[in-house]
Amino acid sequence: MRTRASLFALVITGGLAVSQAVAQEAQPTPGLDVGRAASPIIPLPLYNSRPETGGFYTALEFVMFRMTRNFSNQQVVARRGLVDLDGSIQRDLGGTFVVDPVTGASRFVPGPPGPNGTFLGSRTPALLVSDLNTSDLTYAPGLELTLGWRFSDGSAVEFRAFHTHEARYNVGADIIPPNFAVGTALLDSFLTSPVFNFPIQYAGPAQDSNLGNPGATYGIWNAADSMTLEFIQRYTQYDILYRQPILSSDISRINLVSGARFSWIWERFKWRTVDLALDGTSGPFDVAIYTNIVSNRMYGPVLGCQHELYLGKGVSITCQVDVAANLDVVKERASYELGDRTTETKKAVTEYTFAPSFNGELYITWYPIEGVQLRFGWNSIMFLNTVDSPNPIAFDFGNLSRVWERRAIRYMDGIKLGAAISF
Repeated sequence: MRTRASLFALVITGGLAVSQAVAQEAQPTPGLDVGRAASPIIPLPLYNSRPETGGFYTALEFVMFRMTRNFSNQQVVARRGLVDLDGSIQRDLGGTFVVDPVTGASRFVPGPPGPNGTFLGSRTPALLVSDLNTSDLTYAPGLELTLGWRFSDGSAVEFRAFHTHEARYNVGADIIPPNFAVGTALLDSFLTSPVFNFPIQYAGPAQDSNLGNPGATYGIWNAADSMTLEFIQRYTQYDILYRQPILSSDISRINLVSGARFSWIWERFKWRTVDLALDGTSGPFDVAIYTNIVSNRMYGPVLGCQHELYLGKGVSITCQVDVAANLDVVKERASYELGDRTTETKKAVTEYTFAPSFNGELYITWYPIEGVQLRFGWNSIMFLNTVDSPNPIAFDFGNLSRVWERRAIRYMDGIKLGAAISF
């Protein structure tokens, strides 16, 4: 009986001690805010124990973006054949070999010279600027970096930097036409473009073939042997945005987005022509390069709306649309130069135009742990009234203007994959 009473007293004493310890632990020390522990605990400086007070966050996303092209199918860069400037090539083509009845030796008797400036060959289009449209759109890789600060009321201010690598397209034509159809006297193995008004530095080799007089195919672009076209695009965007919650519930949140945006579309068209001499050699004076650069730099305010819907199990879907009223500062540059850049002529123009843009984003976000977000989404951007060159080549060497036009719609889209961390 005494043993039972002692055991009962021990249990009661232990229970009182535990209750007193729990009560003391539950009562915080004055002036000390212990917050709440993050779960799970990770030995990294992620998140904080008081998320409602706000804090710094950052995100890094890998992007794959593509942009439309708009080259006209009406501008022919080169045709098969050559131009006989002085008629001497026609003279040699119309000549015959005569055998001397006494000596038995043969000699060439030229025919009558032909009309000056006659085009010899099939005139078949060998290269068009629209050939750059035939290949599939290239997805250019890039990165987007976000730095932001979230306030205690749920609003946030953030800086976003988005840049893509160059998307590059190439086409070309050479001495061998399709099906090896080189034509009479190999005339269709040559490429000719209607460039005119150029100085003597662009005369090219004195003799392109064993027909005609020296200078009969005057000009690098007359009876050329190789032509290549290259087109490069890239895109850069910087945003400073403020996000203000206007409606929220347990599973939904709507934010008003406002701020400023800088958008930059940079494009370069390059046409390179090589004119080989009769012996198959060429130097820098036998190479001509034409370049057309269009740089649309757009500055303007942004206004939009963002809606995030929680789907459960740490997954949400977010949709954002916004519009920017941009002032487009367009820098346009066109130039001809020799292979060694010793001789160059160029035209530079700066235009100002209004170019609004519309942006749409759709994301799936997963919150695996507190302070970390993984996001995958699709982004599309449409620009109105930007400047480009559907017919980029100015064949008049002395007048390089009138190769730039305003485009009604320019579109780009792509995917993004990345992670965000809150500290």
